[in-house]
Amino acid sequence: MDHVASPHTLLLDFDGVLSLNASELLLHALHEGINRYTAFPFEATAAQFKAISTFPQRESLRTLFAGLGIERHLDTEIEALRSLISTDGRPMTLSEGVERFCAEQRARGRRLRVFSTMDRTTARRSLLDGLFDPEDFVPLGHASKADSHSYAAILSSQGESGPGQVMLVDDSPLALRAARIAGVRTVLMRGEVFTPEDVAPFAPFIEAQVASFAELGDLLRSAEPPSVARPSGPCADASPIPS
Repeated sequence: MDHVASPHTLLLDFDGVLSLNASELLLHALHEGINRYTAFPFEATAAQFKAISTFPQRESLRTLFAGLGIERHLDTEIEALRSLISTDGRPMTLSEGVERFCAEQRARGRRLRVFSTMDRTTARRSLLDGLFDPEDFVPLGHASKADSHSYAAILSSQGESGPGQVMLVDDSPLALRAARIAGVRTVLMRGEVFTPEDVAPFAPFIEAQVASFAELGDLLRSAEPPSVARPSGPCADASPIPS
C-alpha cells in the first residue's frame, strides 16, 4: 500500500479482533445453548455461527432456532449470549497489545472505531471501558456486515470522503468481502473460528492478514509516507498490503 492509501480511519471488530478469544467463547456458548434443547453437532453449530456473527444476529438466530424447533427458547439464549463474559471458566479478554496499538495509532492521527453488533447493554462491551469513548462505537443497528451497502451508510455517518481512507480489520471473511466491494481496505485478523479453508475462497477480497496487533501496527507503519518514522525491522509474519 502506498502512502495515498494509508487509512485515516480503522474499523475494528470486537469479537475476534479487539478480543481475540471472544468469537471462540461465543461459539462454544451458542453450541451449549442449542444442545440444552436438542442434539446438534459442534461442526454444524460452527458453520451456522460463522454466518450469524456477520449477519443481523437476532434474525439469523431466529431462523436457526425456528429451523431446529426451539424458537421458544430464543430470547433466553440471546440474553445469555449478550451477558456472556466467560465460558467454562475462560474469561473474555482484550487481545494482547491492543492498548499500546490504540495509543500509537491515535498519536499518528488515525481515528479508531469499534465496528461491532454490540450495543450499550452487551456485557462484553465493558472490556473497552477507558479505551474507547461512546462516540467511538459505530452503530450497526439491524445492518448486515456482509452487505456491501452497509458500508456506504457507515462512511457517510463517519464523515469520510472516500472508502479508500477506511480500513476494516475483522476475523470474518464474509464481512471483509462486503467491505472490499464497497472500496474499503481490508485486513483479516487470523483467529480460532474461521479456518484457512474458510478464508481461502475470499482471498480476492482480503488485502492482508495478521495474527496480532503487533503485526497490524507494523503493517500500518509500512503504509505510511517515507517522512513518517518506521520501525527498524519489518514484520516477518504480516502479509503485505498491495498498492
